[in-house]
Amino acid sequence: MAKIKTRADRHRRLLVAVGILIIVMATAITFTSVRVLVTQIRSDRENVVTGSAKLASRLVNGDMVSQWLTQGKDDEYEKTFNTLAEIVKDTPHLQYIYVYQILEDGCHVVFDPDTETGCELGELVEFDESFEPLIPTLLAGGNIDIMESNDSYGWLLTGYEPIFDSDGNCVAYAGADISLDEVHDYTVKYVTNIVAIAVVSLLICVFIGAKMSISNQKAGEVELLLEQQKRDKELMREIIEAFAKVVDLKDSYTQGHSFRVAKYTQMLARELGYDEESVEKYYNIALLHDIGKIGVPDNVLNKPGKLTDEEYDLIKSHAARGYDVLKSISLMPEIAIGAEFHHERPDGKGYPNGLKGDEIPMVAQIIGVADCFDAMYSNRPYRARMNFDRVVSIIKDVSGTQLSSEVVEAFLRLVEKGEFRAPDDDGGGTFEDISNIRSKQEET
Repeated sequence: MAKIKTRADRHRRLLVAVGILIIVMATAITFTSVRVLVTQIRSDRENVVTGSAKLASRLVNGDMVSQWLTQGKDDEYEKTFNTLAEIVKDTPHLQYIYVYQILEDGCHVVFDPDTETGCELGELVEFDESFEPLIPTLLAGGNIDIMESNDSYGWLLTGYEPIFDSDGNCVAYAGADISLDEVHDYTVKYVTNIVAIAVVSLLICVFIGAKMSISNQKAGEVELLLEQQKRDKELMREIIEAFAKVVDLKDSYTQGHSFRVAKYTQMLARELGYDEESVEKYYNIALLHDIGKIGVPDNVLNKPGKLTDEEYDLIKSHAARGYDVLKSISLMPEIAIGAEFHHERPDGKGYPNGLKGDEIPMVAQIIGVADCFDAMYSNRPYRARMNFDRVVSIIKDVSGTQLSSEVVEAFLRLVEKGEFRAPDDDGGGTFEDISNIRSKQEET
C-alpha cells in the first residue's frame, strides 16, 4: 500500500507539473504570437502608408502646384484629384491622402479628397502643436519619418513625401494616414483563443491526472499495475487525440485532417516493415504534426482568399511553432519530430530547415506523403476532392523531389492492393490544379 500511495503522490506531482507546463507554454505562445502579430501588422501598415505617400507624390505635377493655388482648378487638377480619391477607396485601412504646400503661415491645401471633412483648394490649415518640431525640416523640403498618433482622428500612422518641381524645388508634401485601430481587436481575440485552448488542455490534464491517481491507489497487485499502465497508454493517446481535435477545430478548412494523416501514416509505416510499437508511435506523432497552427492567427489560417507573402510566412511558421510546443514533452521526446520536419523535402526546398534526403527523419518523410495525399484527396468547403488516379499520378511525379521515393513506393504498393481509395469513390473527383500552395484553397 505504501508503494501505491507513493505512486499516487508521484502522479499528483506530475499532474501539477503538467498543469504548470501548460500554463507556461500558453503564456510563451501568447506572448510570442502577439509580438509577431503586432509587429507584422505594423510593418504591413508602414509599407502601405509609405507606398501611398510616394504614389501620391508622383501623381502630382509639381510644376502646377503654384498655378493651382493662385488660378484655381483645371482638367489636370480634377483628374489628379479623382485618382487620389480612388487610391484611398481601393487601399485597405488607408484613411486619408492629402497634398499640402508648407509655408511659414501654415499648410495650404492643394488636394484633400476626403468627402466628409476634406478642405478646399487654397484653404489654410494652421500647424498643430505636434508639427512644431517638424516645421524647419518641412520648410526646407526634407524627409520626415513615419509618425504615430492616437487622437480624435483615431490611431494612425502618417507618412509624408516631398513633391518637387522640374527645377528640383520642394513645392508641397503628399501625406497619407493609415489606421491601426483594429490591432487591439486582433490582439484581444487572439489572446482569448490561446487562453481558451490552454484552459481546455489544463482541464483535460486535471481530469486524466485525477483519474490516474485514483486508479493507482486501488492497484494493489502487479496485475492491476500492469493494467493501469495499459490504461495510462490509452489515456496518453486520448490526450494526443484531444489536442489533435483542438488543432482541427481551429482550422475550419481542414476538419479531420490530423486524424486522416495519422491513419495514412500508420498504413505506410506497416507497409515499410516497422513493428507495431513503432507504428503506434508514428501514429501519435502524426496526430500532432499540425499543432503549431494554434500559434497562427485565425484571420490568416481561415482566410478564404489568396494569402499575402507575410500571411504565407505566418502559415509556414506552424512547423517551427509546433516543435517549440512539443519539444519539452519528456515522456515522448520524438513527438516533436513530425511537427517540425513534415514540410521538409528530399530536394532541400522544404521548410523550416531546408533538410535534404536522409537528413529528414523517416517519420517526417512518411507524414509528408500522408499529408500530401490528404491535401489533395479530401473534400473541403471550397472544393471537392481530387480524382484519385490524378492524385496518384501527382505523387509519382514528385517522388524524389518533394516526397521520399522510398515512402512513395510503399504508397504505390498499397494503392495496388486497393488501399487509400475511399469506399464511395466511383472514379469522380476534380481535376483542378491545386498545386499553388500560396492560395488558401491549396494550403494544408
